[in-house]
Amino acid sequence: MKYYSGKLFGFTLAETLITLGVIGVVAALTLPSVINNYRNKQLQVAFKAAYSIFSQTVINMVEEDGAGLKKKYTKYDSASQSYVNANEFYDKFYKYSKLNVIGKCSYSGKIMNYNKTGEAYSSYTSYTIVGRETIDKLLSNGMCSYLYVNAGQINITVDVNGTRGPNMLGHDIFYFTIDENDVLKPRKMSNLYDEEELEDMDFSFVAGIPCSKNSKQRGNGTGCAYYALIDESPDDSTKGYWESLP
Repeated sequence: MKYYSGKLFGFTLAETLITLGVIGVVAALTLPSVINNYRNKQLQVAFKAAYSIFSQTVINMVEEDGAGLKKKYTKYDSASQSYVNANEFYDKFYKYSKLNVIGKCSYSGKIMNYNKTGEAYSSYTSYTIVGRETIDKLLSNGMCSYLYVNAGQINITVDVNGTRGPNMLGHDIFYFTIDENDVLKPRKMSNLYDEEELEDMDFSFVAGIPCSKNSKQRGNGTGCAYYALIDESPDDSTKGYWESLP
């Protein structure tokens, strides 16, 4: 309100419209950032919960089965050309996680890579398959998961918030393995290759286990779990991982 010579005046229509316009512009500029930060915080909390549960699962398995999980469950039989203890691992892992498999995860849309430059794919290598049909175990806490023994590795893929979005590698979908010391190990990028270097590589879509906003590989995001865990951007160590999601 305005006061002049003891008289009370209201705002003019023009002043009111200008004020509302300014408020609208400020809201339009800040609201997407607020929503994005809130979503990323939720993903961080869900990731930490998944990592905690699966780390404890590995500890529980060692207590029951003894040390040497990787050696035992990656035993390969050349006659049958199969990992003979793989199914036993799958059953025990879910048992010791104290999470029930209550159904199947069904994705309605595409699963994208870390910076959304392509549909995610990592084939049948030791980084596990990525696709709507593979991260298929719906767990009782709402997560989706996929276990895969291959190439001498025990691989664990988890979608920390189930089939809800964004369904992107390194955002809500992460990769882990169990190492020789019976520790749940987050996948970490080993090298960032440029397009020319990737041309002559086998499995170029996942070479270097990429995690970078600068990679166009379809497997970009397979090496993000390590950075998510320590909350450090793979492209700028001075920034946090979750605040820097592309």
